[in-house]
Amino acid sequence: MKKVVWQTKTTVVADSFTIGKLSAGANGGNVYDVHAAEALRNSFVVEMDFNTVMRTGENMFRYWMRMKRHAAEADVIIREPYPIVFGNYKKGMKYVGMIHHIDDEIARSSFRHKWYFRRLKRKLRSLDLVITVSEFWKSYLENIGCRNVEVIYNGFDLQEYNISVAMVEKFKSDYNIPADKKLIYAGNAVKQKGIYDVYDALKSEGYHLLMSGSRNQASDLPVQYLHLSRSEYIVMLHACDLVISLSRMTEGWNRIAHEALLCGTPVIGSGAGGMRELLEGAGQEIVVNPSYLADAVRTVLSNSKDYSSRGKEFALTFSRENFNRHWNETINRLIS
Repeated sequence: MKKVVWQTKTTVVADSFTIGKLSAGANGGNVYDVHAAEALRNSFVVEMDFNTVMRTGENMFRYWMRMKRHAAEADVIIREPYPIVFGNYKKGMKYVGMIHHIDDEIARSSFRHKWYFRRLKRKLRSLDLVITVSEFWKSYLENIGCRNVEVIYNGFDLQEYNISVAMVEKFKSDYNIPADKKLIYAGNAVKQKGIYDVYDALKSEGYHLLMSGSRNQASDLPVQYLHLSRSEYIVMLHACDLVISLSRMTEGWNRIAHEALLCGTPVIGSGAGGMRELLEGAGQEIVVNPSYLADAVRTVLSNSKDYSSRGKEFALTFSRENFNRHWNETINRLIS
């Protein structure tokens, strides 16, 4: 069998692949990358390269110096951004870049970031293949000169989202969710994810708002914060009447929004980055200006069944089986 090496700087991705279970704190991009590496085990010998994982306390320069002394060998080497920028390249191997999004706002924030993103874009243009997660990012990558770009959409274990009514009621009881108010998930407890915009727009509307995340970075808001396990998080999405994602970041896709749709919960989003393709395909509402959010929420809640059925029908087409097949076909085609 042909050999594939996956290179990441992230401990979560490397450890999750090794133990065969997602580590706590895995975000949407981490989940995708672990699932992709697992998918390729169907056709290839797949190894996670722990040499490319960034060490505790290691800065960018030290990481670069260490990577200059490291050269993996395989038929195909799949690289996330840091290994793309700092890794060695050898003849006779195929190099694949895995890109979820590129944050041009951060790229303008300092000389160090400007240098990093300029180098990333230059290296991407030289790769044999770049894989990304939406048509938005395919267009972006082609516009910066990438010659071979493939979209492989997120895949989901659809059975994971089948939750009973009893589980939802227990969740509401355990977390003291009021029964007399509409329950709205206002987003991740991070400023860049739009939580402050959502709160300001809805604070006088009489809804009960929730936010979640690995830690509360919006603790000054009077919004109920929950630190949830994976299973509780899915129950929460079922329990909500509406999920909102007013992210200011240029999203790759948006797994939270997609998972909410799989649970039959309508979504309102900013449509940033690849999220727009998701929301338009699912027939959901896009709100760019937060001043229009309150009206959009009323519209969606008054037509909840229509938004729910349209969204779920679209979301269900993104199965893990399709994801696995697409990854294997793509890498096999590259080798042949």
